[in-house]
Formats: sequence, C-alpha cells, structure tokens
Amino acid sequence: MGNKDKRVNTGRRAWLTQEKIMYTAMELTRECGLEKWSIRDLAQRLGVVPSVIYHHYQNRDAITASVIGEITSTIELPDEQLEWKDWFISLAENVRPVFLEFPGVTDKLMYGHMNAALIPILEVAYEKLRDAGFSKYIHIAYSIIINTMLWSITARNLRSPTKQEQRHDLGQMITQLQPLAVCSTTLADIIQGYLIPLANPKNEDRMSQEYFEIIMEVVLAGLEIAILPRENA
Repeated sequence: MGNKDKRVNTGRRAWLTQEKIMYTAMELTRECGLEKWSIRDLAQRLGVVPSVIYHHYQNRDAITASVIGEITSTIELPDEQLEWKDWFISLAENVRPVFLEFPGVTDKLMYGHMNAALIPILEVAYEKLRDAGFSKYIHIAYSIIINTMLWSITARNLRSPTKQEQRHDLGQMITQLQPLAVCSTTLADIIQGYLIPLANPKNEDRMSQEYFEIIMEVVLAGLEIAILPRENA
C-alpha cells in the first residue's frame, strides 16, 4: 500500500484542444519547417506524452492538414474589382509572405494536399479568368499561375535555415562554379552580377522579392499574349 502508482496518465487533458495542438504545430512549423517536427516534438512542447495527441488527432497527417488549412485561411483575397492580371499580382503579394513564414506548406500544396480554406481563392481565381476570356484553356492558365507562384516560394524556402542539411547554400554553389568561370566570361558575369549579390543577406530579401514580382508579371503577360488568342481562334 506504501507504493504509489507512478504510471503516467495518458488520457485527455481538459485544457488540451485540437486548436491548441494546431497552433503549437504552427509554431514548430514556423521555427523548423512543416516536415521537420514530430509528434514527439509537439508533445514535448505541449508538456504531454505523445499518446495524448492521438486523443485529438488520428495521425500527423491530420495535424498538418489542419495547420495548412489555418495558414491558408489567413491569406487575404484581393479586391474582386481588380482587372484579372492585377488581381493575381495582388494575390501573389498576399500569398508569398504567409507561405515564407511557414516553410514546407507550399511543398504539400504542390502535391495536392488541398484544404477547404483554398476554395474561396479557387472560386474567385476562376471567375477572374473567365472574365478575362479564358474558357477552353482556363485549367491550363490557372495551373500555370498557381504552380509558378508555389514553385517560386518553394525555391526561396530552399535557402531557409529550416532546411538544415537540405538547405541550398548559395555560397557553396558560388565556390563550386568559380573554377568554371575562368573559362566563361558569361558565367563569371552571372556570378559577379547576380549570385554573389544574392548570397549577401543584405540583398537576398529584396532580390528574391523582385524576382517573384517579375516572374509573376511575365507569366500573366505571357498567358494574355499566348493563350487568350487561342481562345478566339
């Protein structure tokens, strides 16, 4: 009778909710990326044993789905009165900072992990494309726009410290390319005029933002020039 039961209570905690778990998972995603934390990490942050998490979520995929949904729901929809290209430019400007803050989310979205929070964006996006004159090629146009947006953000996140051993190290890349630059004035110009400035932390955010803006403008202008005429052919 003198020995107390030291077994850990793995039942529900009254204070622990799905929402609390989700927001804690968002914190971990912000700190280390969506794929870098485990159920054990999440439980440790919450101060519970891992089995308690499963009283609220079936598995890790269910948690990441809720995280993606919550993050996506914070994206502000642009003014629907905007002309179609301006609307997508505004959407891209709203999407980029959100997904850069939470590395790994765009990777999931590109593999089809769509959440209900994306439906409002999808609906208005298609409405803008229809108004612009897209019909037969509307699905191609939408895919090109969204894939370009997500790929560009994902590429930027490759240089995030959260990538750890998978991080795209521009400094290392420059070092590897420099011997080849001896044989190529073009490559030397690329290194000096673009890669070295981009590798400088003082320039990286500005240059990456400018690249993103330009690539979105080019894609939208290209759709207008190359695809819309096919609709009327």
